Amino acid sequence: MSVWPPAAIIRRVHVIRESSMGDVLLCEPVVAALAARYPSATLTVITRPAYHPLFEAHPDVSRVCAPSMVDAVPDLAVDLQNRMRTRWLARTAPWHRHWRKRRGWAGWRSLLGGPMHRDYRGGPHQTQRMAIDLGLDADRRPKMFLKSAWLSAVQPLVPAVPFAVLVPCAGQATKTWPAARFAEVGAALAADGLQIRVLGGPGERTILESIARHVGTALPDTLCLGQAAAVLSRAAVVIAGDTGFAHVAAAVGTPVVAVFGPTPPGRWGPAAHQGQSVSRDLQCAPCSDYGSKPCRFGHRECLTALPSDPIVAAARMQVRRDQRTPR
Repeated sequence: MSVWPPAAIIRRVHVIRESSMGDVLLCEPVVAALAARYPSATLTVITRPAYHPLFEAHPDVSRVCAPSMVDAVPDLAVDLQNRMRTRWLARTAPWHRHWRKRRGWAGWRSLLGGPMHRDYRGGPHQTQRMAIDLGLDADRRPKMFLKSAWLSAVQPLVPAVPFAVLVPCAGQATKTWPAARFAEVGAALAADGLQIRVLGGPGERTILESIARHVGTALPDTLCLGQAAAVLSRAAVVIAGDTGFAHVAAAVGTPVVAVFGPTPPGRWGPAAHQGQSVSRDLQCAPCSDYGSKPCRFGHRECLTALPSDPIVAAARMQVRRDQRTPR
């Protein structure tokens, strides 16, 4: 299909993206653009249950469901993952589009274990790239809308004074900044008068408590995604790696300091109005689209040799800016 179908014939739109957390959230501008293109259609987002909170309160989304719960044939299906399973989900729609993240030689390079893109330093942000490829408006960044119930549920967990949130873990070990550096950042910000909260997911409790033991409080690792987003929305600043919670914090309007190593901050990092990315200026970095490949030199100096001082300075700057900007 070379063009989008006319709005008059579209009554149901399905947007499909199963994983992962950050990638699902980065689809939001596409969802909003489709809602604007088809204002009379009901729009369903199909994703894994853990990521439903990303769209449950979205004003343009009529329904969020798991792939196994799809019970209607849409007029238009937009597959933003382009895997066999998601292509199968979209197959019944009379009109369907599939976003391809790998094209031509990029696909072959990826299959052979090489980098997907030759130049990691250039190119548009992921949300812009996706929208441009699909011929949609690419001018906005993702937003997440919060339920009042989530905000009420986390009220006992957030202090009444300004606080910072540390997110020390990432989906890939290659993207993880050392926990000791996060503790140093927490100690510096605590000395400035900020309280510190440490956030992570299931299975990360040990590392959260190892950091919180010295600088603050570890949040429960049982929070649902909506509740975690509510905590992030109340923070003065969030310090994280290249991880889904960094995208969530930016989407709820909290300043983010994102620590980058092997992956390209220009593609995955916050926009200038959302925060700041910090990375080492190395010839070998960034070297990976998603951080799934091990360091070819075996040392990961892009992260292990990155000190805490520039992250502390960036966090302080974001806190000052947030204090001047009403949310």
